[in-house]
Amino acid sequence: MALRSKAHILRDVTPRRADLEADEYDRTVSDVDLRRNRVAFTSLLLNPNDELLYCGITAWDADIFYTFDPGSATFTSLNWADVGEQFEVKIHRSLCLHPNGTIYAATACLHDVRRRLEAPGGKIFSYDPSRKKYEVLATPCPPDYIQTITLDSERGLIYGFTYPVFKFFKYDIASGEVTNFDYIGSITHISALDDKGRLWGTWHPTQHNLFCYDPDADEITWFEHSVPNAREGSDIMYPGAGPVDSMINGGDGYLYIGTTLGSLVRLDPETAEVTFLGKPYAERRMPGLLVRSDGLIYGSGGDGGAAIVFSYDRERNSFRTLGELHDPDIDATCYRTHDIALVGDNTFYVAETDNPQRSGYLWECTLED
Repeated sequence: MALRSKAHILRDVTPRRADLEADEYDRTVSDVDLRRNRVAFTSLLLNPNDELLYCGITAWDADIFYTFDPGSATFTSLNWADVGEQFEVKIHRSLCLHPNGTIYAATACLHDVRRRLEAPGGKIFSYDPSRKKYEVLATPCPPDYIQTITLDSERGLIYGFTYPVFKFFKYDIASGEVTNFDYIGSITHISALDDKGRLWGTWHPTQHNLFCYDPDADEITWFEHSVPNAREGSDIMYPGAGPVDSMINGGDGYLYIGTTLGSLVRLDPETAEVTFLGKPYAERRMPGLLVRSDGLIYGSGGDGGAAIVFSYDRERNSFRTLGELHDPDIDATCYRTHDIALVGDNTFYVAETDNPQRSGYLWECTLED
């Protein structure tokens, strides 16, 4: 089985730049080309109701929410810039689909602490695809912005983590009530719920230990251990961030975690035991995980221009590299992956971010026999 990759370009900086690594808000918004064209893909969500891929992106003009039609290979802006404000420059691992068809999302930032008190704070919002209508629901923890959310549709709850101060909060959709658990010292790239509806994350600014929140008991359990090599894996995503790059419910009673060092581990929610499963490639980062209908776990990872898609067979405890993300037609290679989504049976879409010379692309990766 081979992987055929194609890059889809929303916007791009011209000519190629050699100074795009730093997330400098002030410099970027003052440069006309960078403000409009410097983009990255950071969050992907397939909506089976309209068969569109919803894309949260980074863009310094606040035009950060798009759809991509896989059939026509076209992007359409959902015009968030008409609703949002200047500091809302990305949707970062914060797209969730409710069973009723509503999409829930949250806004993130890139300005540094010098501008923190000028900014109003990140929003939780909903989007109705059928009516193409936004509703701003809350600004949970002003002046901080929201890096990631997790939806509990059964209980009508949204959990989130903020930046630049790492706070943990809960939002009740029905009542609009926000519970701010405040500073916890660590942050996951994205969290997950176990089969009992408990939210898992990390806490402590140096150890990045695990915690879980039980909404039925309204109680947090703080554990004294983390994923393997947690300290070595911290600060890789950004300063202060923890080692959890991705987290999914595997549908078999376990949670599966991709670490920033590029390892896959399994978490038993009943005991909080963490089991190292393997490291399928030499590079760092594993920000995308999903379970396919064949029962295999598929993921995206790698870094520095060595991005790949891989699979993991839980029964055989074996990994398989499916291919690198390279488009020979335009001689482009994915620099760093950020999320992954499955469209149909054999096509993955992978988000690219943080390219130091150009904008990030949306990568279409098709499995071929």
